[in-house]
Amino acid sequence: MRRFFISILCISLTQNVIANILHNFILIKKELMKNTGFKSWYYYMFFGLMYFVQGSALAYFTNFQKPYLNSVSIEPARIGLLTSILLLPFVMKILIGMLSDKVNYFGLGHRKPYIMTGLLLAAAVFLTVSRVLPDRNYLLFASLIVLGSFSVALFDACTDGYAVEITPKQNYGKVQSIMVSGKAIGFIILSLVFGYLVQRSSYSIIFIIIGLLMMIPFIFSLFAEEGKKVSPENQFDWKAFRLLVKPAFLVFALYTIFYSFVSFGVDGLITFHMSRSFDAINQSIGQYGALRGTGAVIGAIIGGFSINRIGYKKMAFISIFILSSAAILMGISSGVTMVLRFAVIWGFAWGLQECIFLSLAMALADVRIAASMFAVMMTFSNLGTAIVEGVATTLIARVGFQTVFLFLATFNFINLVILYFFFRIWKAASNSR
Repeated sequence: MRRFFISILCISLTQNVIANILHNFILIKKELMKNTGFKSWYYYMFFGLMYFVQGSALAYFTNFQKPYLNSVSIEPARIGLLTSILLLPFVMKILIGMLSDKVNYFGLGHRKPYIMTGLLLAAAVFLTVSRVLPDRNYLLFASLIVLGSFSVALFDACTDGYAVEITPKQNYGKVQSIMVSGKAIGFIILSLVFGYLVQRSSYSIIFIIIGLLMMIPFIFSLFAEEGKKVSPENQFDWKAFRLLVKPAFLVFALYTIFYSFVSFGVDGLITFHMSRSFDAINQSIGQYGALRGTGAVIGAIIGGFSINRIGYKKMAFISIFILSSAAILMGISSGVTMVLRFAVIWGFAWGLQECIFLSLAMALADVRIAASMFAVMMTFSNLGTAIVEGVATTLIARVGFQTVFLFLATFNFINLVILYFFFRIWKAASNSR
């Protein structure tokens, strides 16, 4: 009985201590948030962390899932099917965006509660799946992994809408540079960490780390403010979807598809080129990934901070020339050593282009349907990627990697014409408002 009362007393004291800590933290946070500079950096850190954990999940899905399932003798057909199903939640981002734009989550808001739900669900799923062996219960493993993918898509779609709502337009480039960099850094670091730990432990450690990492931005989200939709012009409006058939959006959608042909087309072929053309070992491919990721971080940072100084239009045109030049360098590479020399340059070009595109997408998105509109633009990008993946892979067998790289680099200049008309139409539309 005495131990029981002591336990109750300890629990009560612990609760009081935690409550006091949280209360004091909230008071400090409120005082700090009065400082505009601190408030901005708080959200920059939050968005960076959101994309960092996306990068950690992507590191598993891209680099480790297939080897893991193959190591426990799962049939290639079942692995391929699961990989395809994992893409479905990201196709559903349009519906998630519409739900977030339209439905106030139990009166708690349109963004923050969805983001917190996605992070908490992701943490729970990845921690749970660490205890499930795919060779013993593949159906349960696959179901949990798909649910984990949905969780990431949920907080990803709502984070995009949240960023559009709370970020001043002059800071769109800065926010996107932080997001792209955070994702790239998460991918690089966690790929290296996962590879090191798997060799010394098991694949379960990957899921535990991802699950725990999800809790970091979750804690940040507790003290973030919900985006405001109080003014009539910011309220969800079905009429806002008419913007999707306006000339400015349609031309931008064409640019979105065509830029993806080159950006993701070349990017998706480089390691395949190294392996098939030059018999590159896994270590060399890993080195390429690290170098390319480093370049992407640098490109994203420079792109984001250059937009305010140079402007969207000039940076968009500059990024096209840089991307094509980097693609040409990859095309003329005659061995693994040359590819590795140009890896940082390609990563820089890719990160710069991606940052410019995403910043333009933010600027074009209507705050009334921010998450929906951003998700639609991402869908066009995914469509372009899907098309070029199939076409480029087929062309390689006929004309070779070098020709495909050089063709894509040349094709990219079509985007100069598309962007010329886009900026003219966008400017005219903006002036008429």
